[in-house]
Amino acid sequence: MSSTFDRGTRTVGATVDRNISKIIGMGTALVAVNILVMLGLSYTPIAPLGAALFSSFFVGIAVFAVTVGGGFWIATKGVERGNMGLAGAGVLLIQGGYGLFGAAILYIYGGGGIRIPALGITTVITGAITAVIATVVFKSNYDFSGWQRYAFGCFIGGLVVGAAGVFLSPLLVVVAGLLFFLGFIVDLTYEIWAVRENRYASDLRNAIGIYVAVMGVFVHVLQWVLRILSMLDR
Repeated sequence: MSSTFDRGTRTVGATVDRNISKIIGMGTALVAVNILVMLGLSYTPIAPLGAALFSSFFVGIAVFAVTVGGGFWIATKGVERGNMGLAGAGVLLIQGGYGLFGAAILYIYGGGGIRIPALGITTVITGAITAVIATVVFKSNYDFSGWQRYAFGCFIGGLVVGAAGVFLSPLLVVVAGLLFFLGFIVDLTYEIWAVRENRYASDLRNAIGIYVAVMGVFVHVLQWVLRILSMLDR
């Protein structure tokens, strides 16, 4: 949900000493740690707690917004102010939010021995999606600056459609999930474009933005992979 919380962090027109290798390294490390966190939590009592929280659309959205959205806002403010303690606290909150959500998914759908294979498959798929988006962004001259607004629109649309689905039809909740997934895809495109255009005067800010968007894609793909594997395992 980085599109929601980084309105004040732009440095349009600034000259930035961008280090793409460093950005990729930090972003990859954050993603890898978060995957291990969700796997570890899936074997603890926290997993059924997460499953109970996310079984309610409204409660789940609130938890996700506070942890992932709030954590991103805190981390961004920390980077802006040069306060690495605050930035670290924000990242830990994001890690906790995604870890709780991922653990809940693994607990609900990951019976038997499919959790680790599902995480492996999801990692490959998410990596491929990220690579395709990065290739398109870096090999084109297209201006993706407006995609931050589009991502925000997808998230709001998912919230509205999902809320309606709670009262009208479960199918709408499924559509809401697709809108959230699309929102993270669009947000990831924007974050990669921001790296290309030196949009933010901080490699850490770039890495955190990409990490949040990649993990958003990851947890959605994980749900689908787990459902498919669980059906094949029966």
